[in-house]
Amino acid sequence: MFKRRLALFLAMVMIVLTFAGCGSSTSNTSTTVENQVAEKEVEDSKEPVSSKEPVKFLAYACITGNNAESGRQVTMAAETAEWYINEKLGGFKSLGGRPIKIEVLDSTSDAATASLPLERALSSGGYTAVIGNSTSSIALTMLPILEKYEIPAITGAAANKAVTEQGCSFVFQPAATSSSFIPTQLDFLEEFATKLGKNVKDLKLGLIYANDAWGTDQAKNTREQVKARGLNLVLDESYEINSFTDASPLITKFRNAGVDVILPSSYPNDIKLIFTAMKSLNYSPLIVGGGAAMTWPSLYKDLGDDVNGITSVDSWCWNQKGALNNEKWMEMNNYYEETYGEFIAGQSGPTLVSIMLAYQAVENIGDTDPVKVRDELRRLNSDNTEWFRVLNGYGDFDDVTGLNTGSRAVMMQWQNGKPHCIFPEEFATSQLLNPETMEPYDN
Repeated sequence: MFKRRLALFLAMVMIVLTFAGCGSSTSNTSTTVENQVAEKEVEDSKEPVSSKEPVKFLAYACITGNNAESGRQVTMAAETAEWYINEKLGGFKSLGGRPIKIEVLDSTSDAATASLPLERALSSGGYTAVIGNSTSSIALTMLPILEKYEIPAITGAAANKAVTEQGCSFVFQPAATSSSFIPTQLDFLEEFATKLGKNVKDLKLGLIYANDAWGTDQAKNTREQVKARGLNLVLDESYEINSFTDASPLITKFRNAGVDVILPSSYPNDIKLIFTAMKSLNYSPLIVGGGAAMTWPSLYKDLGDDVNGITSVDSWCWNQKGALNNEKWMEMNNYYEETYGEFIAGQSGPTLVSIMLAYQAVENIGDTDPVKVRDELRRLNSDNTEWFRVLNGYGDFDDVTGLNTGSRAVMMQWQNGKPHCIFPEEFATSQLLNPETMEPYDN
């Protein structure tokens, strides 16, 4: 009896041990499969992001408001860059061919509220770089937001040097600033006076400017340098851009003061009002503009052939040597002109350069992390990237401020309905024509 009970007990022990062993085996197998799945997921996460997922840039521009022409140009530059990077360069090769996607965001033209849409966009994340804002007064409002979200911005055509003097470590200013605009403008005016057989100090100068960040900066630099050169500034007038509807009273002042040369720093709608008033008053002073609307396609649309002979300073002219000598750039230039039926102008040119600089930074490091992109932008210069050389000068981004210390302004003249780079000689591709005859000067 005892033996039978012992045998039964031993048999039951063996059964329990067998099932326990089976249970252990099942558990181990399950754990192994789970581990393999987890390991595969980790490995998958280490692989390059699918080439279908784009690298996102944000183009921040004045799409609406009184400076909407600037935003129109920025949009066309963004579309051109997307085409070139994706179709011609094959996307970001260092990221497995991922394409670029440039989303255009409307800042409006009102600096008082412009920071709100940027804050909303950057708070959602996902952007590698910001392009713009090319309007200096709005670019200034961006700075604390860039620092907060730690994302670099390349400001396109923003010309107020104050943008890179506020201590923001994420802002980069590639185009020539107003501080270089005025010397170039006045150097050219001296040469222009010689062509007219006059001494530049005998000319009566008049200054007209919009009272925003860009216009007032232009005016400040003009006053300082006109005084230093001993030139004769007889009239100095600003206007409120949001309520400027009739330029006749202003232009009447200039005519009555006998102003020979007007130096305007104005936006498209304002320039149209100024030129309309001059024409109605039969007043034809020399025009040596301060950039912006003076170099844009909208001027020709507003004034027609009356634009021919007008001169202006700017950070950009479509046929300056730096652009004409770059085959890749001219491929983009040709696409732009064929697609949109106009030349790359003063807002679109620096915007396109800004995009290509940001592209180069991402491509160099093979990474979309905004802080790493910021650090790579600081290392770019005219020796290691061709896109710097499209702009005039051979500079780089200052390590502390982000200002392109080597960029130079140029002078252009409207000839046959299109601006041509005429000064200084090292950047010029055309010669100055007599505004009255549109023929070359004899001397």
